[in-house]
Amino acid sequence: MPITKRDAHYGSPKELINYILDEKHDGEKVGIASSLNCNLETALTEYLDIQKKFDMKGRRVAYHIIQSFSPKDDITPEQANEIGKKLCEELYPDFQCVISTHTDKGHIHNHISINAINLNGRKLEDRLSNEKEGLYGLSDTSDKIAAEYGCYIMPRKTYLKDAKKDFYYQYKEQSFKEKIQTDLESIIYKCNSLEEFLDELSIMGYKVKRGKHIAVKSISMERFARISTIDGKYSVQNLYKFFKSKNDIKLLGIKVEQNEFNSILWQKANESKIAIEKSQLSAMGKVYTEYQKTKYQEVKRFYQLKQQLEYLDKYNINSFDDIERQIELKRSQIKSINIDLKKHKKEYDEIVSKTEKAQDYIQLYKVYEYAMSYKEVDTDYKFPPEIQIFLNLQKELNIHSVDEAKNLIKASRSERIEINEKKKQVLELQRELNHLDTIKEEKLTNSNLFIHNIKFGGNRIDYNLSDDDKFCINLPYTKEKIYISKKFIAYNEKYQYYTLFLVDDKDYEIYSEDNQKIGNITGTELEKYVLDKKKEIDKMYSQF
Repeated sequence: MPITKRDAHYGSPKELINYILDEKHDGEKVGIASSLNCNLETALTEYLDIQKKFDMKGRRVAYHIIQSFSPKDDITPEQANEIGKKLCEELYPDFQCVISTHTDKGHIHNHISINAINLNGRKLEDRLSNEKEGLYGLSDTSDKIAAEYGCYIMPRKTYLKDAKKDFYYQYKEQSFKEKIQTDLESIIYKCNSLEEFLDELSIMGYKVKRGKHIAVKSISMERFARISTIDGKYSVQNLYKFFKSKNDIKLLGIKVEQNEFNSILWQKANESKIAIEKSQLSAMGKVYTEYQKTKYQEVKRFYQLKQQLEYLDKYNINSFDDIERQIELKRSQIKSINIDLKKHKKEYDEIVSKTEKAQDYIQLYKVYEYAMSYKEVDTDYKFPPEIQIFLNLQKELNIHSVDEAKNLIKASRSERIEINEKKKQVLELQRELNHLDTIKEEKLTNSNLFIHNIKFGGNRIDYNLSDDDKFCINLPYTKEKIYISKKFIAYNEKYQYYTLFLVDDKDYEIYSEDNQKIGNITGTELEKYVLDKKKEIDKMYSQF
């Protein structure tokens, strides 16, 4: 990341041009120099001719840019001059420029002179608000071109001094976003539907929140981050558009064998695959807007069916009781791992925190080295916030080298592997549980045993009053509670709601808000009671 400075030059451009072309100030021209829109030998005359032609007013007659490279950057003086000239070609294509490369101060640096007025009579716009010709444009373009030559570019992060969050927290927040964006880019083009895309994120170890906004959380993140804030193209609306517009989708085959229990699912999945492939051949080379929407929905349906078949096969599920046994097993496994994680939470958190800080120290070490080299080059150079973060980490961890940081990480390797493995197990088990619950819901819905049901959100479950066998549910639109076997409740991950399945003439015990039994009610009556309460509330709100 070359350091860039730009100052206005007053009086006459002669002094500036002579200064940058005479490196040793002995009257002898510098060895490496180039120009843009003028000749090196006659640059001063050409500058003055343009200024006279357009009767240029004002004391600013030229601009002086200094572009200093770090001694750590492996470039030659010739390459540095090329960088300087490319900078002028991109930012000041219609201005006369002289680019001179010096090596007299132990590091390579460019001096660039720019005429204050261009070939068309327009003066250079040097206000900060000018994204191209302002100082920010100079710095950004310099970095971009220098990076093409292998120069190190300091990280660009935004820090708020008056924010409640300290610099390190702000650094971590932005670092997580960079990691998430890299992971999103690595999978999006491999997926054929939004559901497959979200499944892939889960497989990578992220917790995924679905809904109006999609949010993800990695193992070491404190809270969820919306992927649309990382990049607008990952909004739900834009993702739907992306997957709907995909052409020539290659569907993976169904490897599961058909049997009596999965027969209907297997036939639906196979028919779906054939329909998609045949319709793609018919629509090849043409654009049908409505067809794209239909195809997307069918692709989504195919992958859901395929996944359900794979889970039935994986766990050798051949009956509803088999599904329920697997669901109970998953719940038990998740509970067991979470109890263990909670038991050692403080110890695990300290290990993870210390390791992350050591990794951040290593990441920031290069920033620190380059910042120190820039300070040697330019005493006015201001250290970025990352340097204070680095020094704070060094003090907190009591280390003074990258090797010490690596040893610290190495010492906790086995514990970290154990922690990460357990957390990944929970994520994978929860993912499998959600899929099995979806299959269970479909089986219960399609059976003739449960005509009545009540749908509710996960926030209606009172986990403090629930146990291994029963959920305590705060009934929707009411203040009453019901205790019901987990066997008759299924979760739909796609729509993120639970379904409570009711036997029409079975009696259910109802409890008050303070958990006192207040009576019995049949399945038919209970469903009607909840629906009537919903109508009352809807009517009440419609009056406002």
